[in-house]
Amino acid sequence: MTLFLIFAVAIVIVLLCFQYWPAHTIDIPKYNHDVAAVEYVLDHPDVLISQLGFPAAGTWYKDNKVSYDNIIPIDVYTHPGSPSRAYFIDISGENGYLIVDSDSNLYQYQTTGDYLHLTDSESIYFSPYDGIIYRYKDKTHLVNGSLQYVPDRRETLSAYAGQRSAGDGDIFQPNAYVADRYGSNYFVNYSSSLSNFHYVTQGETSIYYRGRGSRSEGNCTLNAIYNALNYISTTSYAGSLPTSVMTVRVDARSDAFFGKYSSDPTYVIETPKYLPELYAKIREYAIRAHGYEVEALTQLEVEDVVTNMLKTYESPLVARNYYSATYYDQVLVPISKGLPVINNVTRSATYGSHSMVITGYQIYQASKEIGDLHYQSYILLLQVADGWSNTPRYYDANFNKSLEIVTVFMDKRSAK
Repeated sequence: MTLFLIFAVAIVIVLLCFQYWPAHTIDIPKYNHDVAAVEYVLDHPDVLISQLGFPAAGTWYKDNKVSYDNIIPIDVYTHPGSPSRAYFIDISGENGYLIVDSDSNLYQYQTTGDYLHLTDSESIYFSPYDGIIYRYKDKTHLVNGSLQYVPDRRETLSAYAGQRSAGDGDIFQPNAYVADRYGSNYFVNYSSSLSNFHYVTQGETSIYYRGRGSRSEGNCTLNAIYNALNYISTTSYAGSLPTSVMTVRVDARSDAFFGKYSSDPTYVIETPKYLPELYAKIREYAIRAHGYEVEALTQLEVEDVVTNMLKTYESPLVARNYYSATYYDQVLVPISKGLPVINNVTRSATYGSHSMVITGYQIYQASKEIGDLHYQSYILLLQVADGWSNTPRYYDANFNKSLEIVTVFMDKRSAK
């Protein structure tokens, strides 16, 4: 009798397993997952062809099913917090991939390019702002070309609603801008910003002007460093950083560049000028250590200037430059921890080469139906202190997908 019961239980377990696993086996049986969306993709190549633009030819289309090389569990981060579990489906025959989750959400697709090496990764995740990021041999890599760009609906370069200057920045009404540029179907899915940030313009920290009130001293990088450190002076990481009310009197006649500007009749020189003490110290060190003048301070030297100030004023923070950084790791996460980020851009349609402080962000989301899948599309706007305005402006991160150089602040105890 006991043997019969054991045999019956075994039969039931086998039947349940066959009921759970579909005929087209998913090659990751060690994970307990819902494969409904995965199976839909594999069973409906017509959707991939007609609605996603996948080529009909190739080895991926066999017997009315999609052929795949790998299906890999992957974490998806749409905003800081707990990731959701999704699946990376690597279509066979160098015909791209899709990322779907168990709720039939489609986060990403690409019509060409297999990434078989991802199976050897130490870890892998996806964010809609950066694409696929993986660690291999203890180094972080970004899969090139893994992003679907949101097309611009206008061909002419002109300012959109809620935008003062054409291009990707100087946005003062983000909702109006997104609705005008991308469509009214986008809504704010998530947002975060630094509280009580004081926005100081380049004009407020300039000594030399071509016409009073202009930004002709070209001090955007020093202004960005000051804006970031001035905010930190209001936090528990302040150390002995001078506050914004602590000012010093500056006599331009004893300044290192007085001779150059005083000989140019197009310039107005404000002297004496009262500058924030912290800005004066930043400028003094930049001149002494790097020969700073106008735009001579390079993005590579920002880390050194910031590090020197943090050390001088005994702040428990350290600064680190990141090259080809990711929006998720080097922008969204620090902001969510209450720390600013210095962003140095060189290819901005609005700002050109420019330094500014990221003080927050807004994430917009829209969804459209592709068969039984829900394609999730995201727009990331960065809230910035751009040095042009004494109020927050926004920068459209969707056209400059690769962060060039960002300077990130972190607690010494957590810095690696």
